Amino acid sequence: MPRSGSHFIALCMVAIAASAAVLAYAAASLEAGASAAIGFGLLLAMVIGQFGAQRSADRLAMEARLVDLARSATGLARDVEDMASRIEKVETSGPDQARAATQPIAEEMKELGHLVKQFAETLQIHEAAILRVTVPMEAEPVPVQRREPAPAAEPRRVAAPVPPAAAPPSASAPALRREAEALQRQIDRQKAPAHRADDLPAAFAGLSRPDAIAIIDEAISARRYELFLQPIVTLPQRKVRAYQASVRLRSAEGAVFAPADYRRLADESGLMPALDAEILGRCIQVVRRLTARNRDVSLFCDVAGSSLADAAFSTELVASLEAARSIAGSLVIGVEQEAVRSLSPLDVETLRGLSDKGFRFSMDGVRDLRIEPRDLADKGFRYVKVPADLMISRAIDAGAEIHVADLAGLFARYGLDLIAEGIDTEAMVVDVLDYEVRFAQGLLFSPPRPVRADVLSGAEPAGMQAAQATPAARTRPDIRQPEVRQPAAAPQTLGAAVLAAGAAAREPRKPGLGQGLRALIRDRS
Repeated sequence: MPRSGSHFIALCMVAIAASAAVLAYAAASLEAGASAAIGFGLLLAMVIGQFGAQRSADRLAMEARLVDLARSATGLARDVEDMASRIEKVETSGPDQARAATQPIAEEMKELGHLVKQFAETLQIHEAAILRVTVPMEAEPVPVQRREPAPAAEPRRVAAPVPPAAAPPSASAPALRREAEALQRQIDRQKAPAHRADDLPAAFAGLSRPDAIAIIDEAISARRYELFLQPIVTLPQRKVRAYQASVRLRSAEGAVFAPADYRRLADESGLMPALDAEILGRCIQVVRRLTARNRDVSLFCDVAGSSLADAAFSTELVASLEAARSIAGSLVIGVEQEAVRSLSPLDVETLRGLSDKGFRFSMDGVRDLRIEPRDLADKGFRYVKVPADLMISRAIDAGAEIHVADLAGLFARYGLDLIAEGIDTEAMVVDVLDYEVRFAQGLLFSPPRPVRADVLSGAEPAGMQAAQATPAARTRPDIRQPEVRQPAAAPQTLGAAVLAAGAAAREPRKPGLGQGLRALIRDRS
């Protein structure tokens, strides 16, 4: 770009060059060509000098601008570095400040959660105490009636309806209603044997009820039992995928009693916790043997509802399952439908915790198809065993809420597998295949077979110490003292046992907003 006055300078250069040529021609008497060459050379020299001076000025101006730009870039870099340091401070101190601000709230929430669990455990203990205090009071009329000259059976029939009539007036609130229902179930469980005194299985024909219970108690105390396994197969391939464990007792005379013969009597007389404790330990031992050869095989081990309500069994059950977490995916705990429906919220939370650790549960003993699969899946159940006869009869029933053909699909949507049990004929297989049942169990595939002696000849099962009690520790049912088996301070359910174990190992907590509530719970308990 030409500067201002560059045209004037060019004219001056031309004038100077022309003047020099004229002077050389006129004064020095040189030829015209030489004079013109001198003028042109002078003009060229002036142009080169002017161009060099202009380039030098431009260079100086450019350097000055570069210096200013470098100075500005240095200042900008300093500002960026300052901004980066501030952002870094915000990133490092922000989470700490947020954590410091929310930590007290989180601690208080955790404290309140523990207090709620303690409060629920206290309610469980109080309900059990109410049952222990109230049931003997309700049972007092029975001995009075037995002193009368009339037969013992008639006064019991008259006195049995009295407790149910006394329970509803106390159900004015939800909590009292639940206590009344639990009391009613306890009374019904105690009164039921009186109505079925002569209704004994064929294996105990000719014996009285106390004698039959004494035989069962003596067999359990002496550990005269045999563990049987029955396969659970897939349909239609009939490939073995699991085994169902069952126990047969043997009397001193050599008589063998199947589960259908002794289980109801043992459950009603309180003998099942000791037997279930022993068998669960053996099942863990068998599962270790099975999984050593085939990791895809599972073992179903049933637990009675009265065992889950026993304090000692519940505590040892959780301890044994915690010690056997390596086989969690291969051990399935079976619970009867009636026991599942009577689970308390604490028991449900315990089952969920065990399910999160890999253990699976199965609902068996199904007597009706009023099953809510969402509720079962939420509690940690993964299998439902339904008798094939019940499924076929409900398929014929036109008033069923859901068709049996849709039952397996409904369970599958919630992660439940339906197992048809009691299949004895090929016709049953055809029927359940129409219902899209994937698993089956029954005599058609294989009868229960005893476990080899070498499998059970190892060390005693660890963890189930309820089964290690001496025979003298388990008295006859007619002289059993419930207050010795279940002291007032002991947790009475599976969930309460877990909370008690957690409370014993829980570290001291700092006082917070829940100090008053914790003191209130301590005073109440």
